[in-house]
This record gives sequence, structure tokens and C-alpha cells, in this order.
Amino acid sequence: MKTSIISSLLILGLGANLYALNVPESAKADKRMTFAQYDANDVFLINAKNGYVSMVKFADDERIVNIATGFSDGWDLVDKENFLFIKPKSYVAQPTEQQQAYDEDGNQIQYDQSLVIQPNEEDWKTNLIVTTNKRIYVFDLSLQSSKKTNYRVEFLYPLDLQAAAASEQLAKERAKAEEEIEKDLKRTTIPRNWEFYMHVNKGSETIAPDFAYDDGVFTYLGFNSTKTIPSVFLYDETNKESILNTHLKKDGKFDVLVIHQTAKQILLRSGNKLVGIMNSGYAKNPLEQTRETTGKSVNREITQ
Repeated sequence: MKTSIISSLLILGLGANLYALNVPESAKADKRMTFAQYDANDVFLINAKNGYVSMVKFADDERIVNIATGFSDGWDLVDKENFLFIKPKSYVAQPTEQQQAYDEDGNQIQYDQSLVIQPNEEDWKTNLIVTTNKRIYVFDLSLQSSKKTNYRVEFLYPLDLQAAAASEQLAKERAKAEEEIEKDLKRTTIPRNWEFYMHVNKGSETIAPDFAYDDGVFTYLGFNSTKTIPSVFLYDETNKESILNTHLKKDGKFDVLVIHQTAKQILLRSGNKLVGIMNSGYAKNPLEQTRETTGKSVNREITQ
């Protein structure tokens, strides 16, 4: 018997929790100013008072789309952008039958005897559903004669704040990574080999570099502002030419053409202009570990 009573109490307790309301928390300065953390699965309680108006404030970027209540005759609901104003109101109950009476001359007259019902705690309980352009809100409306009145209910959105903070952190990390990549791309490398010689065809002086070196990974050709940046080709032992991948960076007053490898022979072309470059130090001072880029945070990927 004792076990049965305990089980029944547990069941009743669980049943009560199923209908637990989200009661807005009061501000420290004034308990009538309240805040509620939004949860799509919660029903929020609003305690109104006869003769007073309660205000609900949604997110700044929300706009109210639709309002529905189970007792529209007893509640005055006005929306303005992201604000909802709630006020209990009396309503006129129409009689089911017309009342009969007689005037002073004995003539029968008919009239409707309407009854004005004032807001009361028992009959004014209902629900309220508000849809906005972003969310759905479900409320229980309750009429209170005590001091437990919500003058204002302002919604807070912790999940949105967390998402915004995570997005901001991700943006900072991405910006930092891009900054590191930019630094790596602009990093001044340490030359390992200056043994470069040029053969400049007649009239090709404007595509001849002012200096050339490699760092064991890339080859660097520097051009002053009067020069034209040429196309770069690999010249192999079988006398065939193949175009090389390059990118351009600034180093002081020079535009530096960065060739994505080291090579023994390179050809520079621009129209009919031609410059041949011989790397006499090629493979004389190899790196202990070959890198593909100038920095650790940059990976080189060749696309078609």
C-alpha cells in the first residue's frame, strides 16, 4: 500500500512538470520589469492587471506577423513592430432571448438586455500565440489583482548570442589566418644562391631582371619600375619549353617575380623579346628538407 502511494505521488509530480511554465525573471530594481530567455518549447506566463497595460518586447530585428488568442473578447492586443501591448477589457454578453416589456400605453415592446462582464481572474485565463518573421511564441495570459503584474516582458536570446559570439570568433580566427598567410607570402626569404647569369637578346633589355636568386625552393627575379614583367618558361635538356607557375610580390622599389621552383635554365619572353637565365648554382646547396612554399602556413596547390 505504501509503495502504491509513493508511485502515485511520483506520477503526479511528473505530470505537474509536464505543464511547467516559463515565468519571466524580475529585475532587481523593480519586480514588474521582467526578462525571459527564449526557448521554442516553452510556454511563457504573462500576469496582467485590470486597468493596466503590459508590454512584450521581442528581438530588435523581429516583426510581428500574426496574433491569436483563445479569448479575443476579453483582451485588447496591439502590436507595433517588435512590441506587443496587452490589456484586459470588459465585454458585452448578449442574451439568448429577447426580453418583453410594455410602455405606459400598454403597448408591448421588445428590447435586448445586454450584460457587461468585467475582467476577473477565473474567466480571463487563456492562451496567446504570436508569430514573428523569425520565431513562434506561446503564452499563458493570467489576470492578477496582486502585485505580480508584468509591466514589461523583454525576451533574451542566449542561443543567438552564443551563435553570434562563435561567428565573431570564427571571423577573427579566419582574419588572423589570412593575415598570417599574407605575411608568409610577403616574407623576405633568405637567399641561398646568387650564381645566376643572363643572356639578353638585342632589344630585350626591358625584360631583363635587375637581380636573381633562389632560396632552395623558389626563384626570385627583381624588376625595377621601368621594366616589363615577362612570361617565364622552363628550358630543359631536350630543348622544350614549358610555362612556369609564378606570382608577383613587392620588395621595396622592386617588383619581384616569384617562380615556384628552382631550375637550371629559364627563358623570359615578352613578344619578340627574349632573355635566357642560367642558374650556375643549381643543386649545389640543397635544403635538408624541401619545402613547397615560403612559409609554414601556406600550402601550394596546383590547379588546372
